[in-house]
Amino acid sequence: MTGIVVGNTLRTSWKQILYWGVGLGVLGLYIDFIAMSPDIISGYADLLQAMPPAMLQAFGVSDIALLTTAEGWIVSVFVSEAAIFLSVFAVMAGLNICANDEQSGLMDVILSLPISRAAYLLERWIGFALIGLGIVLLCALITIAGIMGMSVDASLDVIFKSILNLYPAALLVMTVTCLLATAFRRRAMAIGFSAAFVVVSYIFNAIGASASGAITDFMESVSYFSYIHGEAFVLGSYNPADSFIIIATVLIGFALSLRIFVSRDIGI
Repeated sequence: MTGIVVGNTLRTSWKQILYWGVGLGVLGLYIDFIAMSPDIISGYADLLQAMPPAMLQAFGVSDIALLTTAEGWIVSVFVSEAAIFLSVFAVMAGLNICANDEQSGLMDVILSLPISRAAYLLERWIGFALIGLGIVLLCALITIAGIMGMSVDASLDVIFKSILNLYPAALLVMTVTCLLATAFRRRAMAIGFSAAFVVVSYIFNAIGASASGAITDFMESVSYFSYIHGEAFVLGSYNPADSFIIIATVLIGFALSLRIFVSRDIGI
């Protein structure tokens, strides 16, 4: 690995950090603004309390009591919404790793250069992984700056860790998309299956968290949304094993992507 592809990826795509990071940061500022007023938070809590458990999970809420505090409000609402937006970015990033270049025919030119397939895929993956990290850090910093500027009574450490915990899930979606793109070789198919992966994971998490039973427990366990656990940092129940499971899955997924990409024919 020479780092040339990583550098080129960052040089041509670094603006995504600004677009996505600032966009999510603005969402964080809006949620910070609401958190300034206990009356508004209380009103939202009363509204959500009348909803069924499945609807509460759709809003990223498992305990209404969390919404009565500024800290719980910011984490519960922002983390659940940011996770969805980051999943969209991750699908786009996964396609950019190889599918888009292969679809356009540019991959044939790239692989004619003195760089191995494995090195190319690895460096592209690292480049977009760094861009994803930049997005998460920027939106976290903007959200925390809003908390400080608006004098919101919330733990900055808890908020930062909760937002940073979104990163492994974003890596997972990006890697799954990359794997699908290398396996199916068709951009449209990779987009469809990646979107299905995100949507089904979201639905499984909502159903699994709102009902009890062996089937629903299994549904929740296979949803990557269930491993984000923004509220766990507020409650002091965060388990690092959850993040390790996602990271291990990412490594396995990328290893499979690498194996397929190296061994198959390139081109449409």
